[in-house]
Amino acid sequence: MTLWLAIVAVGLTLRPTLTSISPLLPQIREATGMTYPVAALLTSLPVLAMGVGAFAANGLTRRVGERLGVLLGLAALALACGVRFVAGDTVTMIGTALASGIGIAIVQGLLPGVVKANFSAARMTAMMGVYSAALMGGGGLGAVASPWAASETGDWRVGLGMWLAVVCVAAFAWWRAPLGRATVAPATQATPAAWELRAACREASERVAFVVDRAPSMFELLRKRRAWMLAVYFGLINCTYTTMVAWLPPFYQQHGMSATRSGALLAGLTACQVVAALTLPWLARRNVDRRRWLTLALVATLGGLAGLVVAPGVAAWAWVGAIGFGLGGTFSLGLVLALDHHAHPRHAAALAAFMQGVGFCIAALAPFGAGAVLAATASFVPSWVGLIGLNVALIALTWRFDPAGYASALGLSRDIHGARHQRA
Repeated sequence: MTLWLAIVAVGLTLRPTLTSISPLLPQIREATGMTYPVAALLTSLPVLAMGVGAFAANGLTRRVGERLGVLLGLAALALACGVRFVAGDTVTMIGTALASGIGIAIVQGLLPGVVKANFSAARMTAMMGVYSAALMGGGGLGAVASPWAASETGDWRVGLGMWLAVVCVAAFAWWRAPLGRATVAPATQATPAAWELRAACREASERVAFVVDRAPSMFELLRKRRAWMLAVYFGLINCTYTTMVAWLPPFYQQHGMSATRSGALLAGLTACQVVAALTLPWLARRNVDRRRWLTLALVATLGGLAGLVVAPGVAAWAWVGAIGFGLGGTFSLGLVLALDHHAHPRHAAALAAFMQGVGFCIAALAPFGAGAVLAATASFVPSWVGLIGLNVALIALTWRFDPAGYASALGLSRDIHGARHQRA
């Protein structure tokens, strides 16, 4: 099993537990009696857990390594999917949402560092696009396959729990994947010979390499303005995604679509995400300045949101496709943007984990807010207008990420930073 195939397999598991919910929301609400704001927690809570859990990824790497860490995340996902086969009340469903969010957080926090450590600088950008495409492709499968399975079996629980098999296959693929030496052997698993060698070399090497090799803690990143800027940027980008995942199918069901057809529409959105996640990082690979491509993606999102406000029933697939293309490009390039800031894999992974941690906490608020607006106004339009405003602000923020300022923004020497990128 090659590493890139294992990364794709794992990526496919990270969104079905989210995207399978909204097409089946009417059945879930009927069975459990959930209100709209409580139902929004089925999307908001796992995203919030994804954010909080991302802060633990750096410490988990040091303790157990990437291989076991990802397996622990997949185990939490498997637990959530398994319990959904028998779930029948609000508390149980909320519990599965929390478990899935924790699992996703662990995996998402570790995989960018694995990509950074195991692929060259030229291939890293493309590989992040492949990983993002797999993640989004899994979301599309969840949106289209879950309502189909629920319809065929007459039980919405089957549509939610069926992803247990996919998670198990991904766990096996990851267990068999070859990882680089730096990521496969955490300190707690070193052999006696390795311990002796480390003890002999530690005194001579730690003065030279400590600052480079030791990833910054989350507390250290809290003091860096650039880390916060990246986190807010990533969070506002994903506000649109989490709102679409939670409410796009109910929005079109409000316009007369069936659960299966509205789920297919959400799957179409994620299909366009996959296209953008593969295409835009590849187009941006020759220049470390990602701003033009990020702006292009944000403009596409704006156009789709405007279509939902002005004429939702006309060219629905075009509006949804534009939103999906924009979200796919901004998500994948947003991860690359964080990894671009530092050449050392552990440093870059720590920054990406911080960005995702804070960012997903921000994004978790959007579905809940849209649910509250829906309950108060019986309309989705105010939420779509709010997202339009967010994306306009994101375009302005995008142009603050000048590659020439990456080193100074993180308090690094520009010469050392550039030299490390050359070696990478």
